[in-house]
Formats: sequence, structure tokens, C-alpha cells
Amino acid sequence: MASSGNGGVGEVMQLTAELGKPLKEGERILAPTRRPDGTLRKPIRIRAGYVPQDEVAIYQSKGALWRKEMTVTQEVPPGYDPVVEAKPKSKSAKRNERKKEKRQQVNENILFVFFFQIYFHFVSF
Repeated sequence: MASSGNGGVGEVMQLTAELGKPLKEGERILAPTRRPDGTLRKPIRIRAGYVPQDEVAIYQSKGALWRKEMTVTQEVPPGYDPVVEAKPKSKSAKRNERKKEKRQQVNENILFVFFFQIYFHFVSF
């Protein structure tokens, strides 16, 4: 299918002759492709307005579009630093925090005594 110097008009005419019908406005023809065994596939007519399946946009529900729009619009103005207020701790949370600190102190004391004993054990020899 070598094209001549007239911009491929002869090639299009030849393809339309192969398909047997003239092309309507907006239609196009994909040239025949060669199979691995060397034979040619038929030319493919593509109708006007056809969008291949790979290029079709993925469906998104109105809720998903709304959620995406809301996340974009929740940006704060430049220079505004929103202060996140921490909720006051409950009694049990405070108690648990004190217990945790106490446990850490006990563990630190135990480690200190342990290393202190090991140090003096080696120093005394």
C-alpha cells in the first residue's frame, strides 16, 4: 500500500474500493495489518464519533464526584494555620498515662541497677 505523491488520496480510494462503500463524513479506515503468518487482515471501517473502549472514561457516581469536589474545596486560605484543639482527657486516660509513666520509671531503675551491678562486678576483678 505505497502512497503516491497526491497525499494518500489514491490509497483511500483503493481502501474504499476494497470495502465496497464510499466513506461517510467523519468515517475513517484503518489500514490492513499483517498477521504473523504473512497474510493481511481486512481494513477496518471506523464510524464517525466512535470512541475506542480503552479511551472511554470510567463511570463515577454523583456521590464520588461530589466527594472528590469537596476534598479539593476544603483547602484553607494562604497563611491560615488551623489550630487543632485536642479534647480534654478523661479520668481513665489520665490514670492510664500515669501508670505508663510509672512502669517506664520502674523499668529504667531496674536497668540502671542491673548495669550498675555488672559494672562493679567487672571492676572488682
